[in-house]
Amino acid sequence: MRHAIPSSLSPALAAALTGFLASVLAGCGGSSSGQGTAEPPAGRGTLLGNTSSRLLSLDAAGVESQLKKSGPHWLAIAGTPKCGIDFHHIQYSTVGAAGEAATASAALLVPTGADAACSGKRPALLYGHGSSFQRKLNMANITDLDNEGAGRISAPAALYAAQGYIVVAPNYAGYDTSSLGYHPHHIAEQQSKDMIDALSAARTALARLPRPVSENGKLFITGYSEGGYAAMATHRAMQAAGISVTASAPLSGSYAESLSFEALGSPGALDDPRAFPLDLQLQLVMQITAWQKAYGNLYRAPDEVYSSAFAGAMESLLPTNTAPGTLVGAGKFPQYFLSRDMANYAGLSAEQQRYFGTPSQSLMNAAYLDRLLADVAAHPCPVTSALAPLACAPSHPMRAAWLKNDLRTWAPSAPMLMCGGNGDPEVAFDNARLTQAYFQAHGAAAQLLDVDSPVAPNDPYAQPKAVFAAIRQAVVNAGGDPATAENYHGAMANVACEMAARDFFSRF
Repeated sequence: MRHAIPSSLSPALAAALTGFLASVLAGCGGSSSGQGTAEPPAGRGTLLGNTSSRLLSLDAAGVESQLKKSGPHWLAIAGTPKCGIDFHHIQYSTVGAAGEAATASAALLVPTGADAACSGKRPALLYGHGSSFQRKLNMANITDLDNEGAGRISAPAALYAAQGYIVVAPNYAGYDTSSLGYHPHHIAEQQSKDMIDALSAARTALARLPRPVSENGKLFITGYSEGGYAAMATHRAMQAAGISVTASAPLSGSYAESLSFEALGSPGALDDPRAFPLDLQLQLVMQITAWQKAYGNLYRAPDEVYSSAFAGAMESLLPTNTAPGTLVGAGKFPQYFLSRDMANYAGLSAEQQRYFGTPSQSLMNAAYLDRLLADVAAHPCPVTSALAPLACAPSHPMRAAWLKNDLRTWAPSAPMLMCGGNGDPEVAFDNARLTQAYFQAHGAAAQLLDVDSPVAPNDPYAQPKAVFAAIRQAVVNAGGDPATAENYHGAMANVACEMAARDFFSRF
């Protein structure tokens, strides 16, 4: 299970990090198969309103000025912008988790300017953002710093659009102006369709600009955290559909989706509810809703899986524009994760029992969880196998849902780089390790980069590793703990892996 990642670094850390990276990266440069023509089925991928809405037009100096506000660390990594950027907002038709018609929106970033890198036919990059609870997230609006999308879009804006790439960054169904009342989190089939539909609509919008912009035939796919998962799911779907992908770089994603969920059945996994802080509980609620909307069989009524006191509100709770930290105090979310009705409660210490609530104070229905854990014990799945990790037959519908969305079902034919850090407390690095092992066992040679590792002789990723170490030091210098999810997953691995992806793509 995963937390929502921060949309941007804290101001103190960003300031310390920007100066630190400037010295580390002094003198280091960075840079920048054919385009598929397959289109989604009729009704999907249609550009709504027949055109895009340009929200902002910045020249190269303006891009630099804006990034100093919304993403100074990304500016330090990417270097001086070569191009201006036109920020467009597009809306398009797509589907929800069950295939129902829906609308969604995306950012379309178009490079501008006189530099040769900024005109003519350009490479295209499809970018997936990390998990968010904020309904109003809009990747096209980089100037509204209360919008989490402003921080998220700063990475692809600095690393790609400002260097000459066309960038398409979906907000995902369930966010911004989407007609969908929930987000299909980690529903691989839906998220890949959403990404493909955004690209299709963006291509229509590019052709309808006052000065139409064309692609050069190169298509790259990347994203971080949930976006890394969406990037890999999209690459898989495009390959199956015969759409050419030049290269992809899924970053710190839960590709081996079943791994962390199956681990809930390990001895002691639910003995200490403190291992499930508020944002992780909210993430679980968003995930359960997505599974239920997709497959319809996790429960007949929400109070089968949640405590009856809160069950009625869970399906419509997220995404929200209410600050997540205020939900408990406002009575919209329970104080406790697990209840004293859990089968393991009686055998726990008094200290452990303090963190369990009464059924009416708790999120999860104990009977549902006990049945789920019993199925894990009765029907184990070989989720660490390189050959057939999903070769099992669970009887519980929630297990069937998470196994269905494990991405170890294919082997990429186009180049792929997976990147992460071996100490990530948010998304275990085993997701990448085991996925690479599966790919290798099935004839694919996807690359794997651990940015939290020593620099090797002639290491092509020496700079991302140095950046990772620099951010770690900046965190320590600022009095922070580099092992927290916010710092490790949200800053150290995030920045280093985004840089590695940029370097990887520059080879094609």
